[in-house]
Amino acid sequence: MADNAIQQQNNQRLEQLSQVPDFINYLLYVLVCMKDESSLVRTVAGLLLKNKVRQDFKQIPRTVLEYVVSKSIDGIGDPITMVRHTLGTVVATVVALGKVSSWPDVLPRLLQLLDSGDYTVVEGSWDILHKICEECDQELEEPLADGTRPLSVMIPKFLTFFGAESPVLREYAISTTTLFVTLRSESMQPMMDTFVVELFKRANDENAEVLKSVCKAVVALVDSRPDKLMPELENVVNYMIHTTQHSDPDIAMEACEFWLSFCEQKELVESLKPFLNRVVPTLMRGMVYSEEDLLMLDNDDNDAVVPDSDQDIRPRHHRARTHDQHQGDAGSDGESDGGDDSDDDSDDDLDDYYAEWSLRKCSAASLDVMSTAFGDQILDFVLPVLREELASDDWRVKEAGVLALGAIADGCMSGMGPHMPSLLPYLVQWFKHEKALVRSIACWSASRYGKWAIYGAEPNTVKVYFEPLLAGLLEAMMDTSKRVQEAACSAFATIEEDAGPYMAPYIQPVLETLARAFGLYQRKNLIILYDAVGTLAEAVGPELNQPQYVQLLMPTILERWENLQTYDQHMFPLFECLSAIALALGSGFKPYAQPIYERSVQIVGETLQMCQQASQDPSIDAPNKDLVIVALDLISSIVQALGEESQGLIAQHNCVALQLVGMCMVDAETDVRQSA
Repeated sequence: MADNAIQQQNNQRLEQLSQVPDFINYLLYVLVCMKDESSLVRTVAGLLLKNKVRQDFKQIPRTVLEYVVSKSIDGIGDPITMVRHTLGTVVATVVALGKVSSWPDVLPRLLQLLDSGDYTVVEGSWDILHKICEECDQELEEPLADGTRPLSVMIPKFLTFFGAESPVLREYAISTTTLFVTLRSESMQPMMDTFVVELFKRANDENAEVLKSVCKAVVALVDSRPDKLMPELENVVNYMIHTTQHSDPDIAMEACEFWLSFCEQKELVESLKPFLNRVVPTLMRGMVYSEEDLLMLDNDDNDAVVPDSDQDIRPRHHRARTHDQHQGDAGSDGESDGGDDSDDDSDDDLDDYYAEWSLRKCSAASLDVMSTAFGDQILDFVLPVLREELASDDWRVKEAGVLALGAIADGCMSGMGPHMPSLLPYLVQWFKHEKALVRSIACWSASRYGKWAIYGAEPNTVKVYFEPLLAGLLEAMMDTSKRVQEAACSAFATIEEDAGPYMAPYIQPVLETLARAFGLYQRKNLIILYDAVGTLAEAVGPELNQPQYVQLLMPTILERWENLQTYDQHMFPLFECLSAIALALGSGFKPYAQPIYERSVQIVGETLQMCQQASQDPSIDAPNKDLVIVALDLISSIVQALGEESQGLIAQHNCVALQLVGMCMVDAETDVRQSA
């Protein structure tokens, strides 16, 4: 029997069992009492119990819930860690759903169990307390019936465990207490001095997890109570410089967060100035790929013909077109947009090559923010290291130098101006480096200096610097590595956005390259390619409306439009691309308008109908309304492009579009109303 069929049978059986009146008690018995069963069976029973409680909480009698909590805490000394933590999840779920004040005996009992001589009981109690603190942080500030705030009792107890013999308990104590530093808890404030003193007693703890928690706590203090660090700033900075260079990359990464947070505090950042000569080189050294980084990356330099898997492509949502977010991932996985440009999309794209935030990423982001804060002042410390790294025979060191060069671009553009006549040609040359990671970071870094190549003070700047940069990127877009394709295409999108009308003389070679790329790129990079085409249309505007250009561009775009299924992820960027093309071509878009207009109207109508059906039938999944937004935007662009000539197109379809727009104007979603 197929695995899916077995799973379906099991789910049906579980559904039948869940209707048994004492199902919760049976699960609890398996979890707590059946110690001869495997830990997996007991844990699964506990998770089913937790899900049942969460699903039916309001229907479960209070006496049953009390029994679940009591027996779960009774079993908290189970010798199997996985079982203990499942018990903790059950208790925390009940308390969170029922409110802390409804379970006045739970917290005192758990705090009392922290004094047990049995390690497993103490560890299990800490697990529950930590989960309750995460789930119920606001409630723990509220006074109970006797007027006391739970945190006023809990935090002093937590602080006594900072020096516990067990590193597991020390880590629990520090990480749990830090939650309330981060949240600026009112109950935490009177104990802040004690927290700081006890925290720095663990500054040289021999346990890695404890050290990571110490670093996180220091970062929390920077964000919420920097005044507690300022009197000892020199010692704190020395400690964080030392720890940022820790041999354990995870500890070093947590320490590196300190610089990122510190530089984002405008009232603090100047106090870091005396230490820049040591901090900047430390960050630049942290930007070198570690062996672990390289193992987690797919380093296939010749994968252009390998189809993308579904996991390679994240869900696409409608958003305004910007390019810095592409640069983070295409550049190297390590660049940050620092400052005001950073957003959730850029965070997602930074994680494109592998999901984990790393020392390399954090170091690059910190240098970026630091350059924005201090401007050209940091160049005295950057340039000596940069020269050394760029001249290195070790490709990883050279690559880190190129990353650093890009990271300082926004903050140090004026100071870097005199150096760019020699540096930019090197970057373009490295578009052909033997290592794909160097090629990709060189594309990204060069794009950060695109404005200098166009508007710089050097004589004949466009001819001498911009044209070789553009030619190099167009060639790199056809690289045999998907990573380099992505970097080059994203960098090109940034360059053309910066250049605007300066792109007009280069439309022909650009379109020829884009057309070739459509035949080469796999699904993921096609998304960026659509963006590059749309940005070109925005940059050159009506200059695109020349017969030779239209013949190069439109057959490829129309082929994609006709062959894509409505709910394909590529429809979002294709809609946005076509909107830009329509506006650029103006009346020149007329030969293509009717089928595109008709399909857009059809998609809006079908999606709204499906939304209505989903609102009436909970078993139907509601469609993504982002498709309505981009379809409305495309309809608007077509109407704007054709002007008065669009009236016939609208009337030809009995003004259905106007009716749909009217419906969208009263839609519950703001973005839909705005597009309408």
